[in-house]
Amino acid sequence: MSNLETVIDCGSKNLRLGVFDQSSERIYLSNVTITEFDENKGFEKSLNQLIRDAEKQLSTHLVDVNILYDTSKFNFIDLSIKKSFDQSTSISKHYDSLVEEANFIVSENNFKDQVIHIIVNNIIIDGNKKIEVISEEIKIKFLILEIKFICLNKSLLSIISNKFKKNNLNISNIYCSSYIKSIFYKKNLEIKNNLIFLDIGFERTSALFFNNNKFQFLNSIPLGSNNITKDISKILKLSIEYSENLKIKFNKDEKEISIEKNSSNNINLYSEIIEKNISIDLLKQIIEARVNEIIELTILNNNYFKKINSTKKQCIVFIGNGSKLIPNINSINSKKIFSDFIFFEENDSKICDAAINYYKSNESYLTKSKKKPKKTGFFEKFFNLFSK
Repeated sequence: MSNLETVIDCGSKNLRLGVFDQSSERIYLSNVTITEFDENKGFEKSLNQLIRDAEKQLSTHLVDVNILYDTSKFNFIDLSIKKSFDQSTSISKHYDSLVEEANFIVSENNFKDQVIHIIVNNIIIDGNKKIEVISEEIKIKFLILEIKFICLNKSLLSIISNKFKKNNLNISNIYCSSYIKSIFYKKNLEIKNNLIFLDIGFERTSALFFNNNKFQFLNSIPLGSNNITKDISKILKLSIEYSENLKIKFNKDEKEISIEKNSSNNINLYSEIIEKNISIDLLKQIIEARVNEIIELTILNNNYFKKINSTKKQCIVFIGNGSKLIPNINSINSKKIFSDFIFFEENDSKICDAAINYYKSNESYLTKSKKKPKKTGFFEKFFNLFSK
């Protein structure tokens, strides 16, 4: 079983693992919740448990893994690069080298960051003609590439790498989770254009803008569903633990809070709810206030959104566990600004499938342009480069 591909989605609260065979069929799926108060110890302990359980079930050792990761520290860069030629030449001879030149420029000017994704959005040749496919037959004298880069801080990459090394795992590729999920989910939506995916996670929220059926912009902020927990704790004067449990058990379709009294913790939480006269309506108000702030900071205040929304209204697609807390679209103050709202039902299998689909497809310039290492992965190559 040496030809397996492994995907691990690293959330702040949950870890998900999917293992796929050579034909990209999923043969194993599991998840674990990070419960430790200490985030680093909790992550490493949960990762170890996830890996050992998978190896026991599959009767093999997992070595190389593809990582989905999300953080508000992702850096988005937009670059246009052009080149002219003295005489007509085939575009296929110069396309890759121009992309690499753009990559070099971004890397040199953002030396603290590592490029994670290179997304070639537009290929423009002689006479401002846009093309979608590169071929030997296309002759050019002028070439413009409009490229999007998603980068991550090298220090953070080092921290992530060390966590996996402690579990004898080598990172082959690391992907921006919100980006990978959005381009995969978009294929299953009837609406293909003028979309904003709002991925509300535990510690961060990412907004990804799609226009002209292409990815255009990424904006991330360090606010997520954990801030809702803290809001509940502060306003209702409950402990963080009780507030998190109350948030998890919150059911937007119920008219009153129902807690199964099957444990001492739940009994104590139920007593707090009765004593403080906490209602569903009050919980909704707390959640609504924070969600509206998140939408404002990630979307409404964004200059790119202001530009595109002036010509055509956008549709928001809510993803991420935090989006499940939104009571309904009527709770969104800015609802009239958008054309529609979609609450996408995602689960562990869809998240892992998104990663393997991206890895196997031609959508990743970095994946298709580099040779896959046997035992040396993305991070190993990066650190070996600087250790020589």
